[in-house]
Amino acid sequence: MGLKFYFNQKAWEALAKELRRVSWYVGVLLSACGYNLKNAWVLLFGAAFWSALQLIALLLESIKNERK
Repeated sequence: MGLKFYFNQKAWEALAKELRRVSWYVGVLLSACGYNLKNAWVLLFGAAFWSALQLIALLLESIKNERK
């Protein structure tokens, strides 16, 4: 008796949706912190992190299970 994993398209889509939601929260939080601290590096990191999470979400949404 073994543990089996299988591809679930709805789970990938749900994860992508949550990553998009989290990316906006993180982006807004780091932007506000960077603005209040007057630190451009925090703003830059927030923008880069937001972009990375958006890219990961896009890649997750693009995954399809092709069976032949």
